[in-house]
Amino acid sequence: MIDQQLAEISNLLIVVTIVLYVLALIGFSADLASTSQRRSDARLAAREEQQQTARTAQPATIGAGRGATSSLPAEADGPGAGAGSAGGGAENGASSGTMTSQRFAFLLAMAATVLHISGVACRAIATQRVPWANMYEFATTSSAVVMAAFLVFSIKRVELRVLGTFVVGPVLLLMLLAQTLWIVPAAQLTPSLQNSHWIYIHISVAVLSTALSILGAVVASMQLLQARHERALVQKAEAGEALPEHWGRFGHVLDRLPSSTVLEGLSFRIHSVAFVCWTFTLIFGAIWAREAWGRYWGWDPKEVWTFIIWVIYAAYLHARATGGFRGSRAAGLALAGFVAVVFNYTIVNTVINGLHSYSGL
Repeated sequence: MIDQQLAEISNLLIVVTIVLYVLALIGFSADLASTSQRRSDARLAAREEQQQTARTAQPATIGAGRGATSSLPAEADGPGAGAGSAGGGAENGASSGTMTSQRFAFLLAMAATVLHISGVACRAIATQRVPWANMYEFATTSSAVVMAAFLVFSIKRVELRVLGTFVVGPVLLLMLLAQTLWIVPAAQLTPSLQNSHWIYIHISVAVLSTALSILGAVVASMQLLQARHERALVQKAEAGEALPEHWGRFGHVLDRLPSSTVLEGLSFRIHSVAFVCWTFTLIFGAIWAREAWGRYWGWDPKEVWTFIIWVIYAAYLHARATGGFRGSRAAGLALAGFVAVVFNYTIVNTVINGLHSYSGL
């Protein structure tokens, strides 16, 4: 028996969650933009001061003769320049208890995540089953896990909160797709999914696997951008040239992110856990297939693409352990695995027919 009133409450909570995610995204973006503007202004001021100092010191240098030397300020746009002032200001503001844009956005994200999880729980209570029986429920549940994981990481390491824009953005996109394209009325399980405890085990591990893949893809993407940005800064410092124009204001945003080495380590830890989860997704799925269809493996499209995902992430972990294939190359493999996850969840669920066609659409 479906509790329609509770199902409507669940839908309302999800809609309110989306609104709060939008506000949180605006807050995180405003924090990045304001810091970028402050750093840009500081660099321009430092450059003008350097030029003024050079013009003032030039007559004295000429009068002193060949033996005199002048000491000029260091290049303001060198690697890490401005990070101490802008970053320190943000940290001081946070430590003093003031309500910064980042802190406000983080609180909004926490409130949104609580409502998100409540909406998922209401859906489960309304249907008296697990809340991941179709694409809509799978999307809302996995995105809630992504946000919960991000908040846990951010509480332990405050510097990771700067990734809020790049985490909340994809989660918000997934929620909008779920609420507009994949939403279906609350209903009972299909007969093929009923009377089996494996739906609790197999699908819950698949939800965790997908959530970790999303979070890992975000970190790997930022790692690639940060690594390229760091190379540009090093080249600029060595050649005394200006930062390439194609980075623009985004280069100042990247200045606030952790280094590519830190991001690579975080990406590796996330994908290591995700790989274990994908392994158990395959194993538990095979056991459930034996129980339901009388065979462990049948080359069903969903089975094949889950195996492809597992192979790509295995290649990523192997590449990460190989000295010559670390860094950007390994991150590229991680992103390839995420592309396979997206294909498996969207195209395989909606276009390719198979025994796992439980999208509900």
